[in-house]
Amino acid sequence: MAALHDMGGRTEFFGPIVREPDEPVFHERWEGRVFGISWFVLLLFGRNIDAFRFALERLPRETYLSSYYRRWLGGFEAMLVEAGYLGPAEVDARIEGRPAKPGARCASAARREITSRALTALLRPRLPRWLAAYVLPRVLGSARPAFGRPRFRAGDQVQVRDHRASGHTRQPGYVTGKPGVVVGEHGSALLPDAHAVHRRSRPQHLYTVAFDATDLWGDAAEPDTEMRVDLFECYLKPRPEAS
Repeated sequence: MAALHDMGGRTEFFGPIVREPDEPVFHERWEGRVFGISWFVLLLFGRNIDAFRFALERLPRETYLSSYYRRWLGGFEAMLVEAGYLGPAEVDARIEGRPAKPGARCASAARREITSRALTALLRPRLPRWLAAYVLPRVLGSARPAFGRPRFRAGDQVQVRDHRASGHTRQPGYVTGKPGVVVGEHGSALLPDAHAVHRRSRPQHLYTVAFDATDLWGDAAEPDTEMRVDLFECYLKPRPEAS
């Protein structure tokens, strides 16, 4: 059974795209506050965006489908409770004015100060281009050097593996088992499937793979349409007829 967040290619989620003229950055003040705390919370958890995505995927259906920033807020709360910074149901209790049992864990004053200074520097950067392009992705992001050479190159015919990892994965359900062609290679990075649960694994090469829409959706696909998806090397194998 497909997980709720894996919506790609599932007709029950098809619908019109509603465009709002002169849409504000935030519709309500609380949305801006959620965005504002996001960097602090992510830095607190070691900049692990994959763990954050996994927390979102485990939210109750009504929370996940409510709104963009409500989903973010639910994910941050779940991570803080799981790590012990918040007690179970502490947020709801405080909102309702009831006594709340706080979490047992607390970030040190030194760590809060370092995180605050790092955020201030990041929000007002004055950095050389080479530093922003090559150094920061490895320091702040998930880019890492791989141990081996890329298995595929542009033009190779591949097929997405027939199964998906349990838990968090960046392999969309609608391309699982489907044939495609490699059209780009983007270096290597930490594998989200492992990174989300703090498990060590070798960095994986990342590719852009092009799929013919008819291979994904059959006769229901829009004619002459191509879908491009970024996929990690372990998700792919050579297409049998091309080997």
